[in-house]
Amino acid sequence: MKQYLKFPLVALLGVMLGTSFTACSEDDEPEGIGNNGADNTEVVAANKAIITSYVNNVVVKTYSNLADASISLHEACVALKNNPSQAGVQAACDLWIEARKYWELSEAFLYGAAADYAIDPHIDSWPLDKAQLDLTLKNSTLIDNMREHGCNFDGFGTLGSGLLGFHAVEYMLFRDGGARNIEGGIDKDGVAFAALSETELVYCAAVAEDLRNQCIRLEAAWAGVEGVTEEKQNILAETELEPSLNYGAMMISAGEQGNYKYRTQISALTEILEGAATIADEVGNTKITDPVASGNVLDVESWYSWNSIADFADNIRSVKAAYYGHTGEEVLEASVSTYLAKLNPTLDAEIKAAIDDAIREIEAMPAPFRDHLTEAESAKAKAACNVLFAKLEEAIEAIN
Repeated sequence: MKQYLKFPLVALLGVMLGTSFTACSEDDEPEGIGNNGADNTEVVAANKAIITSYVNNVVVKTYSNLADASISLHEACVALKNNPSQAGVQAACDLWIEARKYWELSEAFLYGAAADYAIDPHIDSWPLDKAQLDLTLKNSTLIDNMREHGCNFDGFGTLGSGLLGFHAVEYMLFRDGGARNIEGGIDKDGVAFAALSETELVYCAAVAEDLRNQCIRLEAAWAGVEGVTEEKQNILAETELEPSLNYGAMMISAGEQGNYKYRTQISALTEILEGAATIADEVGNTKITDPVASGNVLDVESWYSWNSIADFADNIRSVKAAYYGHTGEEVLEASVSTYLAKLNPTLDAEIKAAIDDAIREIEAMPAPFRDHLTEAESAKAKAACNVLFAKLEEAIEAIN
């Protein structure tokens, strides 16, 4: 398991939120905005519009893009396995970057299916278990099964999370921030790396297939199985990964009779903010802070591709989307931001500014992050993430 495994604290919070938050007084709510504890049809409709926009325009949209990109990445890895070429490595690298972006843009909502099905640790554990991976690649029986069945055989399930997901594929495809030389070479640290072997290509394609399956499951879990394409439905059926719960429908129906997960609309709105706060905290106090403290490049997320700074910035952009109600640059009327602005316009403005500050300070860090693991070069980004986290915590308190 990775040192920085993002195990479902958010899931636990989600359960707690679904059962423990109580309604505020109707008198405490501004007109048109409130929780479903108040007998006010307009309030309930306004809240439902916010939650519906979040589910459809943020979560489902992001997961749909992620699933599509992961399908393309798998196809590129299969093509590279069947016809190895430097151009094929580059094409797969480009698609890894695309899929990676959508995953990082989803990290403000790692509760729900990502936590309940352990998809987050399954596809995004780091550091990569390099020593175990080298041993795994020497397991001829395992590789023969991958060659014949991809990831669809019993033995694949025995692989640990440190051997799977984005970072296993990344390790096969990248060196020094670019496409790996298919003929081998020397990396920037002076360490020789071998030519890209047929065994590695088989492993890469199988892991990319598993990654694809998990990403499709995320989309279906929030959109409903009937809400994804027939191709995706067939993949879920073949792999027996159909989700058992429609998380999007469950959140949209928050506060309705029989909704055991979200007893009030406030609990759903709170979980949106909790998810955003959790990733703001993780970027500042784990993703940036921990490798700086250790000085160990192996602790850096996405260090083979040198994609770390983009990862961190996109995590904060996921906060922005969750808060704005969609993935665009303008705040939607049906958004958590608009909700909070009616309660505390100053705090709403501070959160928007804190989001922009965090993105700016992260992107101002010298690249690649793996070569600049110093307090001086990362302190402003960490501080900006902590300010954002604190403001989101204030928002959670304000709406409850």
